[in-house]
Amino acid sequence: MEDCRKACGGHGYLQSSGLPELVTTYLQNPTVEGDNHMLPQQVVKVLLKLVEAVQKGADLANYQPCDCNDLVPSLRVIMSSPSSERCRAQSKADMMNLERVVLPAFRHRAARLLVEVAVQMQTAIMQNGKSQQDAWNDAQVLMARVSRAYSQFLLVRNFMNGIAEEEQMGVTTTTESNVLRDLARLFALYWVERELGDFLEDGYLSEVQSRYVHAAVLDLLDIVRPNAVALVDARDFSDFKLKSALGRFDGNVYPAIMDAARRDPLNQSEPGPGYKEHLKRLIVDGVGVYSGTSSRL
Repeated sequence: MEDCRKACGGHGYLQSSGLPELVTTYLQNPTVEGDNHMLPQQVVKVLLKLVEAVQKGADLANYQPCDCNDLVPSLRVIMSSPSSERCRAQSKADMMNLERVVLPAFRHRAARLLVEVAVQMQTAIMQNGKSQQDAWNDAQVLMARVSRAYSQFLLVRNFMNGIAEEEQMGVTTTTESNVLRDLARLFALYWVERELGDFLEDGYLSEVQSRYVHAAVLDLLDIVRPNAVALVDARDFSDFKLKSALGRFDGNVYPAIMDAARRDPLNQSEPGPGYKEHLKRLIVDGVGVYSGTSSRL
């Protein structure tokens, strides 16, 4: 929301834009109940059980604690031969392949960071003599990264699967599905670009492949842009809900801003309220006479 407000320039700061109300309404969500720092630990607690099951060679066909079996292939490779799993993109076009390149990259990152948490805790307990609780506390920073990585893996996976299911059920046409896939590619590669260090630090992506990511994001921005308005309108947010002069369905932004300005109580009198009591003293009368005998801030 803040990015959208900045993109609208000074207009985004207007109350009539609807953005200030949205921001203040939703700003509490990452903090409410104080559980935002507890949830990553709960996620990792379940995922560490999966690491233990893979280490023991357990049958994971019906693994129940969570829907995380998609991590198993990468976990097995990382535990046996960490350097053997690498990105297969040979070109910018390859880097846009969701199923063959992008999703495996998110899976590898989540699995690698998860194994790092397990190794860090095991080392702290076995070699450094720390208690389970101290080892857990020391690993919480990395746990937050794991939780974020796994959540993004789920979002990309579910985005892909959702598009395929909608098309299969006839909810969307092939053309509509292709537009949504372009959006999914942009969404996924945007996060790869923002958190590129996670993909580079173990060599999963090469330097050349990281350049493919940057180039692919720029290309996808051009591809998605013609459909951007339609994609937003597809959510069917009404003018009543948005309360926005900038986000109006009819697109008449500037007449709407002027109309909102005319209806503002501050503009119902000339000069506006408070002028004689406050502004006139500053503008006309000044705030005092400078004698040159003292400094003023």
